[in-house]
Amino acid sequence: MRRLNWFEKLIVVLFLFFDMTYVSAQKLPGDAALLLPGLQTEIVTYWPELTPQAFPALVIYQESKWKPKATLKTSRELGCGLGQFTISYDKLGKPRFDALTETKSLSRTLKAWDWKDCYDTQMQMRAVVLKLKVNDRNCSAYMSGNREIKACAAAAYNGGAGSVTKRARLCRAVKGCKPDIWFDNLNTQCAASNVAVKGYGESFCMINSKYPGRVESGQYLFKSIWPKEPMLSEWPKK
Repeated sequence: MRRLNWFEKLIVVLFLFFDMTYVSAQKLPGDAALLLPGLQTEIVTYWPELTPQAFPALVIYQESKWKPKATLKTSRELGCGLGQFTISYDKLGKPRFDALTETKSLSRTLKAWDWKDCYDTQMQMRAVVLKLKVNDRNCSAYMSGNREIKACAAAAYNGGAGSVTKRARLCRAVKGCKPDIWFDNLNTQCAASNVAVKGYGESFCMINSKYPGRVESGQYLFKSIWPKEPMLSEWPKK
């Protein structure tokens, strides 16, 4: 019997994946059943070694509940699409930070993506995968074990890499705080404001502190898609 080549294997994987999402459609949030095969394509293409492969799906769920047209609009920020890529403004209304434009530098395939088509689902999913991959690689240098690495990568996705670095610096100055552990350690240290922000319901400090745990908590929703993957909350430390 002839062996399948890599492309044929990929088609089979995607067919089976699509079949599973169809069966699970009633259990999946938003448009996840329709879009998850596309996310799997991005993972296979750009981050095939990822474990668990559900990770980007969990971040997208936390950002937009898998609603392609999800929009965050406040006086200081506009967030767009599945991954809620944002542009923020200073007090004078000038752009201060543009996450979409920054993320385009991660791959030539994102070069044509811009704010006019910021809701493009495939570009959104590709950008989420690539951004998390970079965060994961950076966090791997100093976090202990896969759960903590993924928590760090998620926190950096939400608040920027600098937010995690600042937490680690504060942690090192606190007796008993472990800067390579997120839960009950880095998440207790925050340099941002603790004052609730209008339009967000919580302070930026609290949002970022809780973000990795909230990402983890959504994994059960996708267990039927990745049934053999262990829960991040149960992942052993190094």
